[in-house]
Amino acid sequence: MDWSRAKTILILSFLGLNLLLGYELWSGKLNIGESKQASADIAEELNRIMISRGMKLAAEVPKETPKMREIVVKAVEDESYGRKVKLSAPIRYNLFLSKGSLKDLSNRGIPKIETYSYDRTTSKEGLFMMNQLVGDYPLFDINMELFITGGEVTGYRQAYVEVDTSSEAKEEKKVISAYTVLRTLAEKYFPNGAVVTDIRLGYHGQFFDTEWSTLPTFPTWRVALDNGDMYYVHGFRGDVENAPRTDASKP
Repeated sequence: MDWSRAKTILILSFLGLNLLLGYELWSGKLNIGESKQASADIAEELNRIMISRGMKLAAEVPKETPKMREIVVKAVEDESYGRKVKLSAPIRYNLFLSKGSLKDLSNRGIPKIETYSYDRTTSKEGLFMMNQLVGDYPLFDINMELFITGGEVTGYRQAYVEVDTSSEAKEEKKVISAYTVLRTLAEKYFPNGAVVTDIRLGYHGQFFDTEWSTLPTFPTWRVALDNGDMYYVHGFRGDVENAPRTDASKP
């Protein structure tokens, strides 16, 4: 074996590998820089639109743009699901504000309560709303309704689903940014003087009252205004679903 030739080939191979890794690192930093600049430009444009139309942001805008996938959920059959159930003993309302306390509440008559999270936006007097979770993200359409009387939960109505294993084959994609969503809504859909009270990333699907066994749901940004209007924006395509009709959305 020609050791000198082998040594030269080995050195050149390492040199080529280092050059390739160096280029990928440089390219990655460049893309990150460009992405940050684009985000800053969108945020600046959003601010300009909102000021010009008297709008306000009364909610923190999420910075994350995680990779997510479409999921398929399956309805779980149970004789209690979908109907109002009265608790044998009322439960103090404030216990539901503590995630740690939720684990103990299943033993007090509310099954799977620890798999839901509080939804401040849709809760109202006498009704405490919770969304079922998939990982860290809420299913906006699958809820636990808790009925409150005199500061105590006296009953509940529950919907519950499981994620179909077929979802694992779906491709993960990066969701669009919350700033991009807000810019589109502020430009085309929000009424003048709108106040954004909440923006949250979760899952949303076309749920109807008719019977269904499995249903696709998509990563979705949910944006709420102080007047009660709710907007659902597809996390990949940016489509706005069933937006409330305002002067801004009329042709």
